[in-house]
Amino acid sequence: MNSLLKFTMMRLFILSWICLIIFTVYCQYSFISNLNCDSVIREHLKLQNINSMHKTHFLNDTSVPKLKTYLLIMIMTTYNNSDLREVIRNTWLKLSNRGKNVFQYRFPIGTKNMNSIIKDSLRKENNIYNDLIFLSDVYEDYQMLTLKTASTFKYAHEHFDFQYLLKVDSDSFVRLGSLIKSLKDLNHPRLYWGFLDGRAKPFRKGKWKEVDWILCDRYLPYQLGGGYVLSSSLVSYIATNLPLLKMYKSEDVAVGAWLGGLDIKYLHDPRFDTEYLSRGCNNEYIITHKQDKEMLQKLYNNILKTGKLCEKEYQTRLSYIYDFSVDPSLCCVRKNGSNIP
Repeated sequence: MNSLLKFTMMRLFILSWICLIIFTVYCQYSFISNLNCDSVIREHLKLQNINSMHKTHFLNDTSVPKLKTYLLIMIMTTYNNSDLREVIRNTWLKLSNRGKNVFQYRFPIGTKNMNSIIKDSLRKENNIYNDLIFLSDVYEDYQMLTLKTASTFKYAHEHFDFQYLLKVDSDSFVRLGSLIKSLKDLNHPRLYWGFLDGRAKPFRKGKWKEVDWILCDRYLPYQLGGGYVLSSSLVSYIATNLPLLKMYKSEDVAVGAWLGGLDIKYLHDPRFDTEYLSRGCNNEYIITHKQDKEMLQKLYNNILKTGKLCEKEYQTRLSYIYDFSVDPSLCCVRKNGSNIP
């Protein structure tokens, strides 16, 4: 098969050169003065180089197989968060002893226009842990977080074979074993799981000002950005349609808008303490947001010592159950005296 293919391609290669020679002779001795022979020849040689590259790739397929896992965890950090990454590696990422076929994690980092000193430092870190993703087309800037998230999904789609993806902020603590167990119980092919908000109004001033939001007077329902889970089919949808998607200012709002109108499973779970402020500490929490390095370590130590997340449970902010029976603007009523985590 390969011999026949090589023979056929060689014949085509020879025929193309014969045609070029005939055309060149004709071009040189004809009276067609407006034909630029040199440019035609240059274009032909360029085409030959492109065809040669395709031929080599076809005959010697060096594509790397996708890494297979059940849960892929993408932890959003910046280039200068090496200390925080070290804490994460040594705390909640150790809460499950399942192998790489059950979960894998990565730290995506934008490297566009990054200076060589920082790049060298990141390469050294990656040589040790092999858990960084370098997004060469993304600036590492807080204002570019939506593009970074979308590019992370694209990377995941192209390099991993997974069932679910957890996007989580670096200042969130994850009870990894509980998350995996709950996912096994849920088992939905189009899952969008987190702490859902359907009544938020667009920011019209400040750093989160949304000048491009014209869909309606509120954001479409979206899972709050401290941490949420997407099934692989939804990640693939975003990755393959990336050139058509609007990059809104807030990445969690953007994901909700991109998925709006699709036939998906919206799952609101108060065990996701993933708002812009933590609601306190509750032993039912699967993810709790806005934790500094010291708190990440403390929560991990609590679990090791007592099996519980909290040294003592407390609430600083009321929670809610999402009401899907009413308009989204009425969805999310926080109630005093409730036992909602």
